[in-house]
Amino acid sequence: AVCDSVGLVDDGARFHLWPDTDDGAVADSFYFGNPGDYALMGDWDCDGTKTPGQYRQSDGFVYLRNRNDSGVGQIKFFFGDPGDVPLVGDFDGDGCDTVSIYRPDQGQIFVINKLGENDKGLGSAETSYFFGNPGDKPFVGDFDGDGKDTVGLHRESTGLVYFNNEHRSKAAEKTFVFGDPGDKIVAGDWDGDGDDTPALYRPVDGMVYVKLTNGAGAADHQFYAGPGFLAAVLAPHA
Repeated sequence: AVCDSVGLVDDGARFHLWPDTDDGAVADSFYFGNPGDYALMGDWDCDGTKTPGQYRQSDGFVYLRNRNDSGVGQIKFFFGDPGDVPLVGDFDGDGCDTVSIYRPDQGQIFVINKLGENDKGLGSAETSYFFGNPGDKPFVGDFDGDGKDTVGLHRESTGLVYFNNEHRSKAAEKTFVFGDPGDKIVAGDWDGDGDDTPALYRPVDGMVYVKLTNGAGAADHQFYAGPGFLAAVLAPHA
């Protein structure tokens, strides 16, 4: 089975991609984008491998690259409003990742199942709905293993994790506490069983904590990545 692994991005726009989630091997690293960009990882060309992207919150521009190395963006477009948070996932189950939007001041999600091109705007969303509390941090995963990604939210102040398995406004289908205040969350299929579960990066001790089920409890794996990273992203397995 193919498993995901964890990536982390530092304040200099340097991506660090670990080849496994339980052995602490040395990460591959490269630069992409500008410091201050919102780091992304997704399968933009549908070849089965996640590669980097950056979202520039100041002007809404998205820069995507189809190789895990330093270089310029091969796909460029803009969408959303300044301050929007990008969401990466395969939201319609077609095998390709796209970039959607979470608007934190409204708690609103906009799902878009295509990528833009040629420095142009992306157009309107296929689906939009309200979910969760404004200010909670979004993350994406296929939590029920049906082949389609949906959106979860993480309340960093308390460690509350909650998500739905559909794109519509309603109460969370799953809610649990995992981790400590200030942890950074990402979801992935760490064990190759077909469904996504959370992992946390803890900036204060530099540790990554990986959970193989969606529920409260201790991490199943952990490894030391180092302190000071700004964001956690989903990375391809080596």
